[in-house]
Amino acid sequence: MIRKLTGFLGVLGFLASFASSSSVAGGRTVFDRLYDNASGAPFIEMINSARISIDIEIYTIKDSAVMDALLQAMSRGVKLRIVQEPRPVADSCQIFEPAASEDEPKCRERKGFVQRVRSRGGQYLPFDKRLCGPADVRGYCFQHGKIMITDSNLVSISTGNLDPSNLCDLAESPSKCNRDYTVVSRDPAVVRSIKQVFEGDLIGKIQNIPAILGANTRVTVSPYSLGPLVGFIDSARKTIQIENQYLKNPDVNAALIRAAQRGVKLFVMVSSACSFGRPDQQAIDYWTQIYSAFDAAGIHTKTFNSSIPIGGRSGYLHAKAILVDSSRAWVGSVNGSTTSISTNREYGIFSNDPELVRSLGMYMYSDFAARGAESWQDSLQCKMDHAIPGPVGDLN
Repeated sequence: MIRKLTGFLGVLGFLASFASSSSVAGGRTVFDRLYDNASGAPFIEMINSARISIDIEIYTIKDSAVMDALLQAMSRGVKLRIVQEPRPVADSCQIFEPAASEDEPKCRERKGFVQRVRSRGGQYLPFDKRLCGPADVRGYCFQHGKIMITDSNLVSISTGNLDPSNLCDLAESPSKCNRDYTVVSRDPAVVRSIKQVFEGDLIGKIQNIPAILGANTRVTVSPYSLGPLVGFIDSARKTIQIENQYLKNPDVNAALIRAAQRGVKLFVMVSSACSFGRPDQQAIDYWTQIYSAFDAAGIHTKTFNSSIPIGGRSGYLHAKAILVDSSRAWVGSVNGSTTSISTNREYGIFSNDPELVRSLGMYMYSDFAARGAESWQDSLQCKMDHAIPGPVGDLN
């Protein structure tokens, strides 16, 4: 009884929290709220507060608490629909294939979850790779976005998956906890645009994404993220702060260098080069070329490694976020790769909500100033991480 009451009060608090986070943009009230996933991800509260429907488009779902909450929502009559990447990188569990004797226990749990959702009348479908773009690479892309829509009036856009490391779910003993962010929005235009893309992805329908977004400049959807992100960088006049797993798209990197050359102060933080093992000479030469160009332009670059704690565990930078002039933010699933920007299905959101911008800036500053943060030169030598493998790959 106490647990039910606590859960109910949590839902009420979650819903009420939006009343204190309103801002005016373009003459309309917008409700956005930023969450650091390790200290308070919003997903369980969103699921528990849903009364009609839950729509999810995601790369991976591995967290037991999330799966349990979704099944409980279905038990109270909530309609559940999920679109998921069928073959994530470095994930040996093929969740849409029948259970096999050699499956690990966690894989059996995930496959069982798919079957339970379907047996209870929900939809749980693999993402159709024909929906990626451009046409010549369709089939060689990923559903890498991370969105949840509840009751068709609330949407979350996250940098992290519904996995123990992304959520820092210590009950599942993750080896590391990620720096990941989630923006929850009640903006009707944001919800409407993302829901329309989801509806097409659910039935495998190729849609005109730019036409769907139309005048809605708050949302980014890959494979059409390059223009909005470069434009956002180009709009900076004073400062740019960035967190991303890596930055290797030439157009984005050129925009960052242009900004630095016109006097914008840039602070870039990327994941340790040794998060997934010691880099070979080709990788060292590649990153040296990119970061040397950043240095020459006056860009300040640091790397996030496992010595920086997240949620009391070794940390990993999985976030993808940009803060411009300390007044405007973008948060999404888009890594700094051409695949992520111009091929995959990815989602992102711009916001000028003062409280969201302030919170994001605080996290970014804390990470950049962390005692364990190292130079890119030291990172390439694995001075902190010593080639210890990081979380299973989400590197698209």
